[in-house]
Amino acid sequence: MKYITPEELKSALESKEHLQIIDTRDSAQYDLCHIETAISIPQIELPGRLNEIDLTAKVVVYCIYGMKSDQVYIYLKDKLKVQKLYILEGGIYQYARDIDPSMPV
Repeated sequence: MKYITPEELKSALESKEHLQIIDTRDSAQYDLCHIETAISIPQIELPGRLNEIDLTAKVVVYCIYGMKSDQVYIYLKDKLKVQKLYILEGGIYQYARDIDPSMPV
């Protein structure tokens, strides 16, 4: 599995790198806070929404702490053979702690 740190993700966002960020938490958590440009695809909905994955982008998945993202990572690797796939290290919790403490996680 490949990981991206919150700092690396922030840098990629600032440099306008071709990214697709997927928030795998439920939609209520997404509505409360999410990383800019992230789309909400709750883990349970993923099998029916594979057509929304941009295979040309660097795809970053995250959950609250980064642990459930492992399952999403494996699923996307197996089903879609996503080449540029990363898990946000520490999830949105670490991103909020290290990058944007104003996020209500």
